[in-house]
Order: sequence, then C-alpha cells, then structure tokens
Amino acid sequence: MANLFTEVKIPKSPTVINYNSRLMFVGSCFADNIGSMFSDNKFRCIINPLGTLYNPLSIKMLFDILTSDRIIFEQDFFYYRNIYSSYLMHGDYSDADLNKAVSRANKSIETARNFLKDTDIVFITLGTAFVYYLNQNGMPVANCHKQPSNLFTRKLLTVNQSTEALQDICNSISKINPKIKIVLTVSPIRHIADGAIENSLSKSTLLLSVNNEVKSLNNVEYFPSYEIMIDELRDYRFYETNLTHPSSTAREIIFDKITSTFCTSAVTDYIKKVSNFMKSVNHKLLSPDSVETKSFAENQLNRAIQLENEIDGLELTNEKQYFKEIINRIKVTI
Repeated sequence: MANLFTEVKIPKSPTVINYNSRLMFVGSCFADNIGSMFSDNKFRCIINPLGTLYNPLSIKMLFDILTSDRIIFEQDFFYYRNIYSSYLMHGDYSDADLNKAVSRANKSIETARNFLKDTDIVFITLGTAFVYYLNQNGMPVANCHKQPSNLFTRKLLTVNQSTEALQDICNSISKINPKIKIVLTVSPIRHIADGAIENSLSKSTLLLSVNNEVKSLNNVEYFPSYEIMIDELRDYRFYETNLTHPSSTAREIIFDKITSTFCTSAVTDYIKKVSNFMKSVNHKLLSPDSVETKSFAENQLNRAIQLENEIDGLELTNEKQYFKEIINRIKVTI
C-alpha cells in the first residue's frame, strides 16, 4: 500500500532527556506549547521568562540579560493606554502598577538566570525573521504592544544577521554553562499576516541561519518541527480554525516525536504513566466530601508515592499535598 504522507525521518539524538533533566524553552508561542506539555508531565522546566518572543534579535536580548548582571529598570517601561509595558518583553509582563511590573520582570529574570546555569537543554523556537525597530532609537522590539505602526519600521533580517544573532546566543549560553545542549527549531506556525510569500522568505532565512549554527557548533542541534507540520501534517485538519496554528492533535504528535527523539523508551513509558496520573489530579470531584472521594484521594496519594519511587527525578510534592488535603478535610467532615 502506498504511503499516505511524507514521513520526516528524525535520527535519535545523543542528547537525552529524563526526569532529572532541567529544561528551558524560549521563543515563539510554539515554545510555550511544547514547554507546557513537558511541564504538565512534571519535567523541571522554565518557559519564556519574559514572555513569548518571536525573532532572533529579541531572543538574543533576553539571553544578553540572563547571561549578565543586567536588571530591569523603570526606564525600561513606557506608559500607554493606562498600562506600563516594555519593548524587551511580551505584554504578559505589562501592568498598571509600574513597581509591580519592574519587580515581576526582575523576579522572573533572577529565577531564569539561576536555572540557566544548571540547565541541561535549552530549546529555542524561532518564529519569524521579521523585526520591528523603534524609529526613535533603532531598537529592535520584542513586542509593539498594539501601538501605532508609524512608530516602527519592519525589516527582514538577512541570513547573516540571523546567523550572527544565533551565534551570539549560543556562545553566551555556553560560556556560563559549558555542558548545556541547545536545540534549535523553527516554529510551524505560519505568519500569514506578513503575507504568504514573506512568510516563506522569513522561514527560509531562519532555516538557513539555524543550519549554519548546527554545522559550526558541536552542542547545537536541530529538531524539525516546521518540517513535520509542513510535510507529515499538511492536512488542514491538523490546524486550528485560523488555519495557521497547529491543532492540539498536531502539537501532541510533535511532542511525541520530540520525546521519541530525546528520550529512551523507558522514559517515554514513564511519561505515559505520569500523564495518566495527572488526569486524576485534574479530575473534577463530583462529591468532594464523600467517602468515595476520600478513598479516591488515598489511592491517588499511594499512586503518587509509587511513581516517585519508580521514576528517578520525578517530584510530585504538590500533587501529594493536594490529595492529603482532601483526605484530611473529609476526616473532619465525616
């Protein structure tokens, strides 16, 4: 029987992920998606410490901060429409209270900076090679924060410019953490707002610059998220209704391919067990004060303990506390 899709063959990576691994995910919303799937399965993760970033220059600016003593100041924010925002970060870090905005950004940076020093693998997902520059001073911005377009100039990075940004990122990370592995990937999300042709030029620029880095640095490798979506999952049933973002099914398929590439078969089996357990954590309790619920909580608490004993590096402290609180509450009410 003829193949019904084009398979993207991915060799097993020498870089191994297990439940002792410390993972960082940075970049486009696809980094948020995949990072959240690892986090939901109880891996140790940090995801986009200053929010979603799309272009190589903005990602470079983040790592310039994380690999230095740089902190965020009040002057890094501007006031627009009753809220303080920063060109260094996503709108998730905007706030009506300037002190809160600065404090929150610095807290996130400090946490990520300390985490990065012992991170095993950082996944960097590039979304676009288009960069918006602030006309006032030529600064590349991570987000325009819905300001008037005449404040910015949009330019497509050259392959050399994108390559230089990636090289600076990889070098700065490796300098503070020589053992780190860097996985570059290009987001499968199409930026149709840029135009179909422009999106292709943008993705091509990113792919060429990524290839340059993979060839020049031993601790850098590429994972073909973009190719999986374009070739294996090209049918629109694998897209959200906006026809540009991968559907939840597509994200699960790509996540499975990532785990099969970077995890042993034992770890992929562990992931299935943890995923199944987490469903019980998120299970809606229809009779929260019943004897049956208490029995359910006791069983799940024992299950959590068994999983921790079985899987080296797995930590289910919050989940165990959740079931203990249910058990203790029902002891009082019954």
